[in-house]
Amino acid sequence: MKNVRYLSYLILLSGFGLFAQTPVTSIPFELYGDHIFIKASIDGSEPLDLIFDTGSGITVIDKDVADELELVQKQVVLNEGMVKGSLIKHNTIQLNDYFMEKNITVYSADLDHLEISLGRDIDGIVGYDFMRHHTVRINYNEQILQVYEYGDGPTTGIAIPFELVHSIPVIEATVVLNNNESISGTYFVMSGAGTTLDFNSPFANEYDVIPKTGRHYSYPIKTISDIEAIQYEGHIISLSFGPEELLDLPVGISQVTGGIHGHKNVSGIMGNEILSMYNITYDYANEMLYLVHNRRYGVEIHANCSGIDVQLSPDKEKVLIHQVFEDSPASEAGIIVNSELVSVNGMKAKDEMNMADIKFLLREPGEKVNLVVRQNGEDREIELTLRSLISAD
Repeated sequence: MKNVRYLSYLILLSGFGLFAQTPVTSIPFELYGDHIFIKASIDGSEPLDLIFDTGSGITVIDKDVADELELVQKQVVLNEGMVKGSLIKHNTIQLNDYFMEKNITVYSADLDHLEISLGRDIDGIVGYDFMRHHTVRINYNEQILQVYEYGDGPTTGIAIPFELVHSIPVIEATVVLNNNESISGTYFVMSGAGTTLDFNSPFANEYDVIPKTGRHYSYPIKTISDIEAIQYEGHIISLSFGPEELLDLPVGISQVTGGIHGHKNVSGIMGNEILSMYNITYDYANEMLYLVHNRRYGVEIHANCSGIDVQLSPDKEKVLIHQVFEDSPASEAGIIVNSELVSVNGMKAKDEMNMADIKFLLREPGEKVNLVVRQNGEDREIELTLRSLISAD
C-alpha cells in the first residue's frame, strides 16, 4: 500500500511538471533566410512584420510605421550614441493574440538601410522586452515560438549556462583557428544575426585573427546605426560550446569599432546560421539555454560562392549588384558594381524571387547559375560556376 501511495505521489508530481511546461501561447514565425519574423499589432493596427532577435535589448518600430500609426515620439539617442531615434509613448503591443507587458519602452528608428540590405520590409525589432517576462522555446522545425511562464518551460536537451550582458545572452565557447591555435572566449547569442560566428573587432585585433582564417575575402557592411565598415569572411577548423563541436565553419571578422561588434569584453557573436540547427529554450529566469538538435543540424554551411553581394536599390524597385569580390566567378565574368540583377535561372529577381532565395542560390559550390545582368543599359546573359571563396589553406 505504501508503494502504491508513493507511485501515486510521483504521478501527481509528474502531472504538475507537465502542466507547468504547457505553453501559455504559441506564436508562428517566418524564417526568412536566417531571420525570424513574427506578426505584431500596435494599438490594434494591421499586423506588422517584426524581427525576433535575442540580441535586441530594446523594442524598435520603424520610423515610417510609427509616423503612419501617429505614435507620439520624442527624439533620443540609442545604442551608445550610434543611432538617432525617438522614444514612443507606450502603446499596446500584441504578438499574434498575446499581449506584451504594459511597462515596455518602445523606440522608433529608420530601418530603411536594413530593409535594402535584407531585401524586404522590416516594421520593427523585438527581443529582450519579451524574453525577460517569459521563457521562450524557438522551434525551428515547426517555425513556432512556444511561450511559457517566466522560469517554466522544457529543460530537455543540451544545457548551456549563460549570463546577460547588455540584456543579451552570452555563452562560453572555444574556436580553433586555421593555424590550429585554440582560443576560448565568450559570444553573444543573437537570433537576429544572419551569420554563423562573427569575431568582434577587439578580439580579432588582439589575436590577429584575419591571417589565421585561411583564404578569405572582405566587403563593407552596414549595422543598425547605418555606419559602414569592413567585414572579412574566413574559415575556422572548429567551434565548441558545451559538449557540441561544429567543424569547418565560415566565420565573419568584424572591423566595426562601436556597438556590439566593438565590445571589448565579449569575443563575438553567435548567429542564427548556427542557432537554427537547434530547437532552443531560452530560460532567462535561470540563465540557461536548452538545445535539441533539429533537422537542420549537420547541414553544411557555405559562404558566398559567386563573388557578388546583392541589395535593393534605394527606391526598393530593383535588385542591384552591391559588391563584386576580387578573384571570384563574378569578377572573372566582368560583372560590375551597381548593375541590375534582372533574373536568376530564368526567374525575375525582383518579382519572382526574394533576396534570401537569391543569396542561397549563390552559396552552393559546384552549381551553375544563369544570370541576366543589366550593365550600361544592356542585358548580359552570364553563366557562373560557383566555387568557395574561402578555404582552410
